[in-house]
Amino acid sequence: MKVFTKNEYSPLKSVMLGSVENFTWPTNDKEFDSAIARSTYHKKLESTTLPKWLTEEAKEDLDALESLMQNHGVKVHRPTITGPQWAYSARDIILTVGDMIILCPTPFESRANEIELYPFLRECKKIKAPRPSYHDDPCFDAANVLKINDKLLYSLSHSANESGAEWLQQQVGTDFEVVKWSVVDHDITHIDSTLLTLNENTVIVNASRVKEKDLPEFMKDFNKIWIDDVVSRDFYKFPYASKWIGMNMFSLDPETVVVDEIQTGIKEKLEANNFKVITTPMRHSRTLGGGFHCVTNDLERE
Repeated sequence: MKVFTKNEYSPLKSVMLGSVENFTWPTNDKEFDSAIARSTYHKKLESTTLPKWLTEEAKEDLDALESLMQNHGVKVHRPTITGPQWAYSARDIILTVGDMIILCPTPFESRANEIELYPFLRECKKIKAPRPSYHDDPCFDAANVLKINDKLLYSLSHSANESGAEWLQQQVGTDFEVVKWSVVDHDITHIDSTLLTLNENTVIVNASRVKEKDLPEFMKDFNKIWIDDVVSRDFYKFPYASKWIGMNMFSLDPETVVVDEIQTGIKEKLEANNFKVITTPMRHSRTLGGGFHCVTNDLERE
């Protein structure tokens, strides 16, 4: 299994894609419980299981995404499910960077060993982070990090601390510069519904969270596509993701982006910036907490 990826947009050759088979929300996971408690929604998550119709629809959408990528010549790898799991968002825990895989020191205890669902990764070059035991131990999710060629933009939040950024810099050495970014409110868990790079000099930005002055200095001359609002997906009983999961998109190459089919305004903005937009449904992104960037994890890009 070859791993090589330095950004979010070079032509995609192989990818991991999540699953809802045997999906269940975790129990006895302090970070998960804290995430639910932080929600401003007026109700709380009451069950660890989801109705069969919902997981069947989510599976249809993931399978459609798999076919879409295969039709573009991409090799798609899925997890091997042996029991109850929470592996819908394949990007969350495993960071692919350069020619290696980093098993991140995630605060989600229930997902610490998720690599075991991907036996095809056993022969890859891997670094496994120590499990965080104390508040100031290195702690971060892979989805706190955006790969931008020689830079790793690291979003500080309740799921990514300063120690984690320092530990990550030690692992990647001089190949990458870890750039800490703390502008985003700490109630935002991951970076990819706030900021994404689409090609070498284009970034798409959540205008409700970020202003021009807040962007990292190295992005000063980038072309910015500002998203002022999105179409809000429905959810089942409790929204694990905000409506902004609607701007969570995935690049197949520097010209081609996969977007939720209901996001017609985003599609128009992208096309106005000369991108080819492929639309497909992601009906339960808010319920399950993941859009196209979340459920994929690029293994190899040119």
